[in-house]
Amino acid sequence: MNIKLSIIIATYNSGKTLRDTLNSVLLQTFKEFEIIIIDGLSNDNTMQIVNEFEEKFKINGIPFYWISEKDTGIYDAWNKGLTKANSPWIAFLGSDDTYYPDALEIYNTQINKNLNINYICSKVEYVDSNNKVLKILGNPYSYNQMIRYMDIAHVGSFHNIELFETHGNFDTSYKIVGDYDFFMKCANEIKPAFIDKITARMLNSGISNNNIKNALNEVLAIQIKHKKTTFIQIYFEYYYAILRISKNTITTFIIDKLQKK
Repeated sequence: MNIKLSIIIATYNSGKTLRDTLNSVLLQTFKEFEIIIIDGLSNDNTMQIVNEFEEKFKINGIPFYWISEKDTGIYDAWNKGLTKANSPWIAFLGSDDTYYPDALEIYNTQINKNLNINYICSKVEYVDSNNKVLKILGNPYSYNQMIRYMDIAHVGSFHNIELFETHGNFDTSYKIVGDYDFFMKCANEIKPAFIDKITARMLNSGISNNNIKNALNEVLAIQIKHKKTTFIQIYFEYYYAILRISKNTITTFIIDKLQKK
């Protein structure tokens, strides 16, 4: 089989959502890809689900690899996945996220249209546990925007392996926004393409969503580390983000209370 795309999924006690995630990949209209699952030694039914789907993928001729061992977090797991990838194009799908059925076909078409690109991103639906769409995420990659804050949808992204070969893998010292550090490393060497379509759904239960303060502190440290802009701009963006998130939190709280009356 000609493997054109690699899908890396990091799992840890993902039993509540993993079945939906793997079903969304299994039902893709495009089949020339592989699945790589890196589990952090789950103690729920995660590995039972992995074993269940292993046979389903193999029946469909789709390579399926997994390991289950202790790691230091999601970026350690992603780095392990990168060592197992057999294609030039790699995505990192959350264990609680899902692809639309034609997502991989859309990405493959985009890759074939422009052989000079090394990164692709798209739009993603941000949904709650009831599958209600909260908002649409994802904008075209922009270096000038990235040095301020990350406004691309990483779930809806594919990366050419050359980016990792040139700039190294993810820094495991970051626990929440190590992907932002990676993009800052690549900076203006990214040759992007944007798909103005929704390709995936992202559940609002990810690490960065539940640890907003810690995520912002990591972003601050990353921006200071890479020195892509002035300290005044860095701290302005940091405190502006805090104010923006606080406003959104208060607004959501008020709406929720009014709806319950």
